[in-house]
Amino acid sequence: MRSEFDMSRKTHRPTMALIYPPTNAVTVSPSLGLGYLAACLQQADYGVQLYDLARRHMTFKQMVRQLAETRPKYIGLSISTPNYHNSSKIAQMLRSLPYRPTIILGGPHVSVYPRAALTEFDGDYVLKKESEYSLIELLNTLEDGGDPSGVNGIAFKPNGEIIETEDAPIPRDLDELPWPAWNLIQPQVYPPIPHQLFVKNLPVAPVLTSRGCPFNCNFCASTYLFGAKIRRRDLKDVVDEMFYLVDNFGIKEIHIEDDNPTLVKKHIYGLCDELLSRDRPLSWKFPNGIMVKTADEELLRKMRKAGCYQISLGIETVNEETEIGKDVPIGRLKDITKIAKEIGMQTNGLFVVGLPNETDNMIKRTIEQARQFGLDFAHFGAYVPLPGSSWGEEAIKDRSDFAQINFFSVTQRKDDDAKRVKGYQRSAVLGFYLRPRSIWRILKMLKPRQLSGFLYTFRRYVFG
Repeated sequence: MRSEFDMSRKTHRPTMALIYPPTNAVTVSPSLGLGYLAACLQQADYGVQLYDLARRHMTFKQMVRQLAETRPKYIGLSISTPNYHNSSKIAQMLRSLPYRPTIILGGPHVSVYPRAALTEFDGDYVLKKESEYSLIELLNTLEDGGDPSGVNGIAFKPNGEIIETEDAPIPRDLDELPWPAWNLIQPQVYPPIPHQLFVKNLPVAPVLTSRGCPFNCNFCASTYLFGAKIRRRDLKDVVDEMFYLVDNFGIKEIHIEDDNPTLVKKHIYGLCDELLSRDRPLSWKFPNGIMVKTADEELLRKMRKAGCYQISLGIETVNEETEIGKDVPIGRLKDITKIAKEIGMQTNGLFVVGLPNETDNMIKRTIEQARQFGLDFAHFGAYVPLPGSSWGEEAIKDRSDFAQINFFSVTQRKDDDAKRVKGYQRSAVLGFYLRPRSIWRILKMLKPRQLSGFLYTFRRYVFG
């Protein structure tokens, strides 16, 4: 069984601080990306400090004060487009430290724009895409006084001239990676508002069983960042990690955060068999959603038997003419929700309001049909253009727009169009949830300590 790095072991190399900036998202889950990087650093004998500011337990100033006291030689800043604004603030504050750390930028946003990121965030290096290997290679090279231009998967600017190297090899065998540094993450202390607010048990921890997705959907950047080939972990190792979280941190529910978890059904059947072989009850679900066409009765029954209590369905829109880049058999949805109800499994529909080229009538059609599928829950997100996706690149014309992109504002539109789409999002949320059965379902699922988070979430989705 693989386990975490032995914290009693002394490190012989410098320390790196890893920072995950907050977004305006109302739900909060540990960053698996930073967790994997932290574990690789520990494995390579580097000291690690982890600052997940999305937890909202620490202000920017408090973090900077700690950094000034501890003086880590390297500082890593994870940047996604929705946290662009906060990342800019943090980058400025890092350059005000009373010493000069080496600042290394990573994350989805800088993976798409590595050259611009060096200037915009005043970083020393950029790590592109999956960077567990390239980070360690870069640090070892710097510590040995070597030439970083020989490190793949980075960008940097010696003497003001930007050098970008070819992409680094991705981790083909995910089992070679250590588990995320759960000893640093401490998942049990996160706010009780995990990815997808309505959960069966708290506390929750996320786990990955695979990376990659072969479907390059027009609105999604996953294929750009993680590749089209699905790489899967050994399922015994996955379940070992799940119960490690249960036994060591009191975790009571697992969220499997794969991008396309049920595409290879053999993988999920194997996961269910491994969970059942442990003969230990554990609730789990797929918050990112599964493809509608992969959901059949046999699979759902197997998942339910193994502890999965809810499926999220990646529906996005009911309009085929929107051409989102994936096949969604809308006609099967009522059958799926019927089967789920029969076996005691909840259903959650994932929709996107205001997709490019959708007319008012098309948006209304999606909102109306969402209430007819028999879903227990529904998420109506306003379309957010993501760098690295086909539609995102077309929508983002001006780099100054990045600071305006977040999970609630309707960006890249004229003012009147933005108000129109926000109005439809409000209508969708209110129309779905202000029904007696939906209200009753919320009251049954909501935990007392989640009440304030729920009210905040509802207000943000309705009023922005």
